[in-house]
Amino acid sequence: MKTADAELRKLLTLPSLLLTATLTWACTLLLACLPGSDGIAALRYTQAGFLVLGALAGSSEYQAGGQIRTTLVAMPHRLALQAAKAVTLAGVTLPVAAVVTATSMLPAARWPGTIAYLTLTTLLAAAVAGIVRDAVPAVLVLLGLFYLAPPLLPHAYPPVLPELGHTAGWALTALTVAALTFHRRDA
Repeated sequence: MKTADAELRKLLTLPSLLLTATLTWACTLLLACLPGSDGIAALRYTQAGFLVLGALAGSSEYQAGGQIRTTLVAMPHRLALQAAKAVTLAGVTLPVAAVVTATSMLPAARWPGTIAYLTLTTLLAAAVAGIVRDAVPAVLVLLGLFYLAPPLLPHAYPPVLPELGHTAGWALTALTVAALTFHRRDA
């Protein structure tokens, strides 16, 4: 429990996360208010904010200063630490995803799946950022996966947003690889 509390404090004190969440919400509101917007269009673009949010959260301890070393001194059990990081990030992301989804003008019946999708997208991004230890390459890879690959591979992706099941599989795989990578390599 102490690990989750410490991770929550770290996440809530990162100014970049608050700024990203606020900008994501504002962009969703703006896009949802455009004539002809159906909610899905707004979320197709603002899901990028959740990719950035996850990448920033997943890589923040690897930036200059190497806070990850201090974290590992306090919590040497790496797999438990990774689990606490993922659970905490999901807990922080859920309310942000709920506000953004409510702002998007989607029908209320689609909110639970959309909130879960945006949360899984954030966890996927955090895992990728943890693997590469840097937010910029993680965001570039994920933006390519989410925005460039679908038009190039139209039969590999659903027409609107990737399905929740696919995203859950991607997130689980990335979180597993991130945990194993973190467990085996030096800080």
